[in-house]
Amino acid sequence: MNWKTDLKLADIDAGTIFEITCRRCRLCRHETQAALMCDSFKDFYVDEVERALKCKKRLCSGPVRLAMNYGDMSEGFVGGMA
Repeated sequence: MNWKTDLKLADIDAGTIFEITCRRCRLCRHETQAALMCDSFKDFYVDEVERALKCKKRLCSGPVRLAMNYGDMSEGFVGGMA
């Protein structure tokens, strides 16, 4: 079991951003939890949403991978030895 099978989409905060990447053409897009809830996925687990979504690129419509974004990750590791 993992987080995708344990969490329902409705259990996640409305401001959470999901990264949706096509497994076939590698097209990447970002959508919020609220935007995905509008697509009638209210009672779905995250893995079921992942299986139901398809790529939005014309003529591709391949399977997608769903990942959660955890805030601003643009800063690199800033550490070192004292």
